[in-house]
Amino acid sequence: MLPRPRALRRPLSGSGRSRVRLALLGWRGPWACVCVALLGLGLGLGHGRAVLADMEDEPPAEALEPAGPDDPTEGPDAANEANGANEDHGDDGATDDGQDTAGDGGSLDGGSLDEAALPGPRLQDGVLPCGLRVIVAQDASLPVAAVVLAIETGTEDDPPSQAGLVHALAYHLLQGNRELRPAGAAAMVHDQGGITSLAVGPAQVRFETLAPISALDDVLWIESQRLRAPTVSAELWGSTLRWARRDGSRAWRAPRAAMAAAHGVPELEHDGRVVTPALEAMVPRAIGQALADRFRYEQATLIVVSPHRPPKLRERIEALFADLPAQPRRVRDRSPRWRTGTVPQALEIPGEAGGRFVWPVAPDPASLAQATVWCKALNRQRRLPGEPARARLRCHLDVDPRRATLVLHATGVDDPKALVQARTERLERGEDDVLVERQREGLRRAWSQELRSALPLAQRLAWTSPGAADPESSAPGWRARPVSALTGLAQLSVSWRGRGFGAHLQPGAAVVLVPAPKEPAPKEPAPKEPAQ
Repeated sequence: MLPRPRALRRPLSGSGRSRVRLALLGWRGPWACVCVALLGLGLGLGHGRAVLADMEDEPPAEALEPAGPDDPTEGPDAANEANGANEDHGDDGATDDGQDTAGDGGSLDGGSLDEAALPGPRLQDGVLPCGLRVIVAQDASLPVAAVVLAIETGTEDDPPSQAGLVHALAYHLLQGNRELRPAGAAAMVHDQGGITSLAVGPAQVRFETLAPISALDDVLWIESQRLRAPTVSAELWGSTLRWARRDGSRAWRAPRAAMAAAHGVPELEHDGRVVTPALEAMVPRAIGQALADRFRYEQATLIVVSPHRPPKLRERIEALFADLPAQPRRVRDRSPRWRTGTVPQALEIPGEAGGRFVWPVAPDPASLAQATVWCKALNRQRRLPGEPARARLRCHLDVDPRRATLVLHATGVDDPKALVQARTERLERGEDDVLVERQREGLRRAWSQELRSALPLAQRLAWTSPGAADPESSAPGWRARPVSALTGLAQLSVSWRGRGFGAHLQPGAAVVLVPAPKEPAPKEPAPKEPAQ
């Protein structure tokens, strides 16, 4: 076993608040200002990640969904009501004659790229003998390093009788193990001027760190220890559940029932951020077994972005995991169950006004890029001459690395499905190619600027397909791959003229939300006549 990092042997003192304050801990004068500026730039355009404070004093910051902006399809140039901008899309109670088909996990139009012909910088993508996938990229813009450990499990993997289990277990991994005291990982990072955060989603959990390059060895050592024999006790579990209770549920554009129906995953319907009596009753042995079953290195990906050259850095990473037993890589295919047919699947939702359609988005950055471009284009289409003056179609995107959904809402028309079909067919026929190209180029520039920083680049690389359907990605060994292919920039860098939606965004592949019938109010019994 490698020796403990020197930072861990130092006595830890002071409260979490004092350590988080400026995240500098004893750095004074101009060096403190320089470090604040570098870490601020390292955060890029910002993803709303919160710092994990010392958990002895207060709970960690709210666990964030692995998402970018709340709605990347919104923008200052969105068409307004005066020019007939499109709004959300829906249907009014059509019956379902579609069929489910297994998804391919690829982009929305099923396109593929020849990675060998792509220009630009390369990264190292490999699988260690222990089953851990490692992605190492170089970013020399600042002397900071971003490290992300992404585990391919999430709230949809909760047992039916234990809602919120994965969410609570993710928090419990902050309680340390035989090498780290409770909250020791966050303290080590904060003590050296870094920040950490936790992201819990329906199908992915991420531990994210941004730190000066001088702390990179310590951060890598932390991630090599995080999943090894976590400390479990009744006292620590009670503290974990207190933190989990303070992490509120995420607000989605689509109801959870609609997300579950669109992706073909019934487990998405429950709220995965609750603390139930079943969790409170768990004993340490059951907690340890649940951690061992759901948080394993063979179903995780380690992403490292730093100024170091990938071949040299990868040797240091291999040494940290060399003592783990050999395991085959084990990840689930999170591709949606794509529907086919011509009629959307109707889903009754209590209180629904109607007119909303929901599509699943494949779990990779390229598909998310395509969905974002289509959504932006739909929001900026002008009203057709024959459409009613009040016809509106608005598109929204629920961003998630594995369970993203596209929501269209049609209003002001008697037949929402006809409005959606007419607008999407304009894009399919290429009548709005100029509009689509403008949105594609705008998104390409925005992503290119955002991914120039270490942490946003590491987060985006964590969104790449886990390799469940690609045997080459799951086989041990290393290969050089273009950064643009794994971040979605390659798909945004080519013209989309004449490029249609494909079958995955046709109305028949959607779930339409319809109002649930109201139950008749119970009749009150007739008053009895008074006895004579």
